[in-house]
Amino acid sequence: MNPLIAQVSTRIYGWDLAVFRHIHSATPPSSAMLHLARALAEGPLLITAGLLGLMMVRPGWGMRGKALKVSAAAVAALVLNAGIGLVWDRARPFVTGAGHAWMSHAATGSFPSDHLTVQWVVAGTLMLDRRSRRWGVLIALMGLPMAWARVYLGIHYPSDMLGAVIVALLLTLFVDAWFPRHAQADLSGHGAERQAKPTNAPRQESSDTVSARTH
Repeated sequence: MNPLIAQVSTRIYGWDLAVFRHIHSATPPSSAMLHLARALAEGPLLITAGLLGLMMVRPGWGMRGKALKVSAAAVAALVLNAGIGLVWDRARPFVTGAGHAWMSHAATGSFPSDHLTVQWVVAGTLMLDRRSRRWGVLIALMGLPMAWARVYLGIHYPSDMLGAVIVALLLTLFVDAWFPRHAQADLSGHGAERQAKPTNAPRQESSDTVSARTH
C-alpha cells in the first residue's frame, strides 16, 4: 500500500475509533437507556416505512408516484450497499472487540449502515419535491438519533454513518435524474385531469347548437 494512503487510513481509523469510544457505552446501560437506544435504532425506519405505505394507498394525497420513486431509491441503496460489502467486508465493532453489542445483531458487514442509508435516501428524495419536502425534513431529522443509537449500542462505527450519508446523497441525485418529475403524473393522481377533459365536449356542442340556431 502507498505510504501516504496507509498514513491517511491510519489517521481516519484512529479518529473513527476515538469518536466511537466517546459515543459507545462500554458498560452495560441502564434498563431505561437501553430501551430508549433500541427504540431509536429501529423505530425511525419503521415510521418511515409506514409513511411510504400511506402515500401509496391514500389517493387523495396524490403522492403514489413519489412513493414509488422513493421505494426504488431505497432498493437501489440496499443493492449498492451489498456491493460495497463485497468489496470491503468491514467487521462490526463487537466482532473486532472494539465494543459490546447491546442489542442482538448478526455479524454482517458494518459499512455503510443499511438503516441510515435507506432513511436518508428516502428523506433526500422526498425533499426534492416541494409537496413532500416537510416529510423529507422530518425523516432526515429522525435519522440523527438513529445514527447515534446504532453507534451507542456498539453495532456501527461513526464512519459507517458517514458512508450512509454519501451513498444516500449520490442515490438521491441519481434517482431524481433518472425519473423526471413529470413522469409521475399518471401515478400521482394527475391523470384525473385527463378524465375531466371529456366533460368539456358537451359544452362545446351546446355552444355550437346555440350558434346554429342564432343564424
